[in-house]
Amino acid sequence: MSITLVAVRNPQWTTIRRARRDSDGNAVTDSDGNVIMDVVNDSDGNPIRVINCECQWSHLGDNTQDWLPFTASSNDPAQHGKDLYAALVNGDHGAITAE
Repeated sequence: MSITLVAVRNPQWTTIRRARRDSDGNAVTDSDGNVIMDVVNDSDGNPIRVINCECQWSHLGDNTQDWLPFTASSNDPAQHGKDLYAALVNGDHGAITAE
């Protein structure tokens, strides 16, 4: 099945984070009871960043379909995700807002 982007809107950079865990695997919380979230880094120690946006895709209908959340990543296992990430970074769909 060929998946083609119909439209995209609201791209925003997001840094990947995950809950800090103790030695027993339980989430670590701060003094207010909030789970502490740590930035996830790549193998070179750089924060992993993705682009959250809303998309419409050809296999789901035309431009009258609902907007669906999508996370674009350079490491997406699907080619259409990699292609969208590259196009967003290239500015093909406008500016990407900061976190």
